[in-house]
Order: sequence, then structure tokens, then C-alpha cells
Amino acid sequence: MLLERLAVVIGGFAAGLLARRWARDGPVPQRSLDRLAREFSARARSHENRLTDLEVRTDVHEAKLKELPSTQQLLAAMDDLLAKALSGLEGRLTAQARSIETLQATVSQTDELLERVLESLETLQEGSH
Repeated sequence: MLLERLAVVIGGFAAGLLARRWARDGPVPQRSLDRLAREFSARARSHENRLTDLEVRTDVHEAKLKELPSTQQLLAAMDDLLAKALSGLEGRLTAQARSIETLQATVSQTDELLERVLESLETLQEGSH
């Protein structure tokens, strides 16, 4: 729309300049005026077509932008992913801590059993001598 108006203004300005020049030079042949009118109309159609193409492309880009998630949606998704990852990590660390505690208890029980076995062996050795 703006380009059309601009083209009309520029065309009018050019026509005015040409009319002045031709007024100084003498009458303008009708063929020249017809040719200029056809060229002007062709350029106006060309600009209109370009403008229409640009508007279509703009509409396509706007539609694509509307399909993209917003920054808030991206942040919420990232928060969810991070929370799940941390929750999983926390669960694994808790399980490992339990495993370590179980292992410590098992080692402690094994130490106690070994002490008893050694004491029993010492008692047996003292009794047999």
C-alpha cells in the first residue's frame, strides 16, 4: 500500500518534470505519453506483485513464529528436565548411601565373626597345650 502511494507520488513528480520539459521543448507526442503510461503501469504492477509476495512471506514467517514455544514454556520445560535429572541423581545417591551402610554393617559383622573364630582357635590351642 505504501509502495503504491510512493510510486504514484514519484510518478506524478516525474510526469510534472517531463511536462515542464516538454512544455519548453514543444508539444509532446501522444505516442511518448502512451509509452510512459504503459511503463508506469507495468512498474506499478511489478511493485504490487513484489509487495504481495512480501506480505505472503511475512504471513508465513508470522505463522512459524506463533508455532514456536515461548520463552516461558522453554524455561518451564528446562526446569522440569532439571528437576527430573536431580531427582534421579538424588535417588541413586540415596541407594548408594544405603549400599555403603549395608557394606559397612557386613564388614563389621565379618570382623566380629573373625574375632570370635580367632578367639576360639586361641582357646583350642591353649587347651590342647
